[in-house]
Amino acid sequence: MHFPVRLFLSAALLTLASTTAVRAQDSAIPLDLLEDADAFGSLRGSDSLASVDLTLPTETPGTGSNELPTTGRAVRSERVAPIIAEEDEPARPRNRTAGALDASAYDPLGIRLGGFILLPSIELRGGYTSNAAGASTGGPSGVLSVLPDVTLKSEWSRHELNFRFRSSNDFYTDGSVAEKPTVQAEANARIDLPRDWALRLRAGYDYETQSLSSLDYPTGVENPPGVNTYAAGATLDGTLGRAVLQLRSNVVSTEYEDGKAGDVTIPQGDRDNTWVSGAARIGYQVTPVLTPFVEAEISDRSFRQKIDSNGFNRASQGVTLRGGIAYSADPVLSGELAIGWHHERYDDTAFQPLNALTIDANVLWAPTELTKFTLRAATYVEPTTDPNSAGSIVYDVGLKAEHALRRNVTLEADLGWQYQPYQGIDVADTTYEAGFGVTWKINRSAWVVGRLSQEYYQSAQPGGSYPTTTATVGLRLQR
Repeated sequence: MHFPVRLFLSAALLTLASTTAVRAQDSAIPLDLLEDADAFGSLRGSDSLASVDLTLPTETPGTGSNELPTTGRAVRSERVAPIIAEEDEPARPRNRTAGALDASAYDPLGIRLGGFILLPSIELRGGYTSNAAGASTGGPSGVLSVLPDVTLKSEWSRHELNFRFRSSNDFYTDGSVAEKPTVQAEANARIDLPRDWALRLRAGYDYETQSLSSLDYPTGVENPPGVNTYAAGATLDGTLGRAVLQLRSNVVSTEYEDGKAGDVTIPQGDRDNTWVSGAARIGYQVTPVLTPFVEAEISDRSFRQKIDSNGFNRASQGVTLRGGIAYSADPVLSGELAIGWHHERYDDTAFQPLNALTIDANVLWAPTELTKFTLRAATYVEPTTDPNSAGSIVYDVGLKAEHALRRNVTLEADLGWQYQPYQGIDVADTTYEAGFGVTWKINRSAWVVGRLSQEYYQSAQPGGSYPTTTATVGLRLQR
C-alpha cells in the first residue's frame, strides 16, 4: 500500500500551523462544527472518493457522512464519482426541544490545538459474518475490526482548513481469508473571497482491495490486490445577483497493484488510469431557498499503458449534461436532485459509444430534531478489462433513517441498491443491502455500537452470486 507524499505534507503543515500547547476543551464541540455543508467532498462534482456507501454506518457528530464500509461488507468495485455539487445557503434557525438541547452532552470534547480542533477515536468491533471472503465460495467466520479515525479542523472566523484520516482492518478467525484493509485520507481547504465567493481545494487518497467476484478480478490470483486512488480538485462558486455560478475541476489517478498466483506475478499496470474533468454550472435563485440549475461537464480518461493486455486502447472522452434543483431550508430540508445524460466516446473503434441516463441526488430531511432521513444517489462510469466491453455505467443509491430514541441512544436503518450494467455484453452486477444499527452513548469518551446487515450480490460472473449476513458489536473510544 502506497501513501501519497502530499498527504504527509498536508498533515505536517496542519501540525506546524498550531503552536499553542495542547489542552482539553472546556465544553462540548458544537454539533455543527464539522458538518459537511461546506465540505468539498459531500456533493462536489465527479468526486471519486465520495460515492454512495450502501452500508451508511453510524455517523459520529462532526465527522460527516462518508464513512468506510462496515465490517464484513465486500468491496465490489473501484468506484468513481458522484457528480453534482452543493450550494451554500444560510441556515434558518428553528425552535429546539429540551431533549435536543441536551443532545451534545455525549459528544466528544476534542483537543484544541491553537486554532484547530483535533478529534481522535478508535473503534473495536467483533462479531460474525456468513461470508468472510465476499465470494460465492466464501464461508462463515468470526471477525474482528479495528477502525482508527482522526479529524483535524480549523476554527477560524474566515477560511477553513481540515484534514481527516480513517481506516479499517478486518481480521477473520478463518485463516484462509486474508485481512481486508481500507484507508481514506483527505485534506480540504476553503478560501473565502469577496462578495460571497469561495474557492475550495481538495486532495485525497483511498485504498481498498479488489472484490473476488468482480468481472475484472485477475484470473488465478489468490489474495485480493490493492487499489490506490489519488484525487485532487478545485471549485470556485458564488453569485451574481440571483445567478448562482460554479466552476470545478477534478483529477483522479487510479493504480492497481499486481496480483500473485503462487510464485507468478500477474501484472495489472495496464489498468492504471487518470481521469480529468471540468464542469460549469449556472443556476437561478427563484426564491432564497430554491435554485434550479443546468450544468455541463467534460472528461477525459487516459491509461498509463496506451494498449492493454487484450490489445485495446481504452482511452475515452465523456460529455454530461444535467438539469436539477437545489433546495436549502436548513435544518428541515436541503439538498439537490439532478437528472442528465452522459455520452462516452472511446478511442478504439472496436467499442461503441456509451450513452446513459444519469440520476444524482443528496437530500437531507429532518422532520423533527430527533429524526433524520438521508437519500443519496450517484451515477458514474467505470472501465473494465473484459475484451468484449468498453466499460460500465454504475447507478448507486442509498436511503438511511436515523431516530434518537433517547438523547444517548440512536437507532438507524438503511437500504441500498447498486446496479452496474456492462456495455456491449448484456450482463450486470446488482447489489441489494439492508441494515439496522444501534448506538448507545455511555459518556463523551465511550460509545457502544452494534450493526446487523444483510447483503445479496448478484454477479455478472456465472456462479458468482452470494448472500452475506453480518452482525457486529463494538466499543468506540474517543476524545
